[in-house]
This record gives sequence, structure tokens and C-alpha cells, in this order.
Amino acid sequence: MSLVYSYLCKMRDEIIIPVQKDEDLIAAAKRSEKYSQKRDIQAMEFNKAIAHRLAKEKEKEQQESSQSEN
Repeated sequence: MSLVYSYLCKMRDEIIIPVQKDEDLIAAAKRSEKYSQKRDIQAMEFNKAIAHRLAKEKEKEQQESSQSEN
């Protein structure tokens, strides 16, 4: 097992990552920006849904407490 691990470590050290072209970097930046925008929109939708649910729960608790006082 240690021989395999040693071999894999050597392989990882020998990996050469080719230099990317400018076009590849620009395309990657655009993809990253689009992904970020999608995630931001999704987060806003989730936050609105959570806030709406919490407001309903709070309203329900207030109604229950007012009913129990009467």
C-alpha cells in the first residue's frame, strides 16, 4: 500500500499543467461570471422564500399566543 501511495505522490508532483491560451482564460472568466450570477439569483430566491416562511411562522405564533390569552 505504501508503495502505491509513494508512486501516486510522485505522479502528482510530475503533472505539468499546460499554459492556457488567452481565449481559454476569457471563456473561463465568462463562465465563472455567469455561474456567479445564477448563484446570486438562486440565493435571493431562497432568501425570499425563507423570509416568507419565517414571517408566516411568526404570525402563526402571535395568533396562537393571542388566542391563548383570550
